[in-house]
Amino acid sequence: MSEVNWYRMRITICVGGSVLAPDRPDAEFIAEVAKALAKLKADKHEVLVVTGGGGPARMYIRAGRQLKLQSSRLDMLGIDVTRLNARMLALALGDLAEPEPVRTLEDAIQISLKNKIPVMGGTTPGQTTDAVAAMLAKASSSGLLIYISDVDGIYTADPKRDPSAKKIERMTTRELAAQFGWVKGEPGMNTPVDPVAAKIIERLKARVIFIGRGEINRLREIVRGEPHSGTTVSPAED
Repeated sequence: MSEVNWYRMRITICVGGSVLAPDRPDAEFIAEVAKALAKLKADKHEVLVVTGGGGPARMYIRAGRQLKLQSSRLDMLGIDVTRLNARMLALALGDLAEPEPVRTLEDAIQISLKNKIPVMGGTTPGQTTDAVAAMLAKASSSGLLIYISDVDGIYTADPKRDPSAKKIERMTTRELAAQFGWVKGEPGMNTPVDPVAAKIIERLKARVIFIGRGEINRLREIVRGEPHSGTTVSPAED
């Protein structure tokens, strides 16, 4: 696809906690993300970012379960960690972003309209940051939604558990919803995309890309339409 087709887009990017903080904050990778986002801004794209919680979020959720906390309370623990990751990335972005983690979709869009990069974590209990990113892409009419995680695309099964799992290079939003829309959601779940997000994506008119952390230094080129090693999800035809 030619570069002109991708020029000056509104892009929502979900940076998974699995790459921001696999077990603790990965400062080197956070710096790489900030550099890649700065390049997108230099290309005049509007960029909106959502961050996941990663290992620290699951650690707090496990501790909360031991304390027999309700599911909604466990969600709040996870949300707090996603917002801490959001703050770290926002600070790494310097003047390109507001230093405070954004808490609502509406505020994220307003900040984007001011030519800043809004960085937000979770919002409300019962919604993962996968879903938040999908909702933000929908609310902002983003032309592209990118998920970056420790898995380099969508597979036929969990590649970490099933060596025979095969990567799906291209699929439709309807096929994505069929594969993940039925998965039972729970606090701290770790899948390429959660069921709520899959169902929202099915209604998006945007293109969706799932890539691994190894592609972060090529983010600008991927946005321009150059090949990548992940999965491209295209809107299903009615």
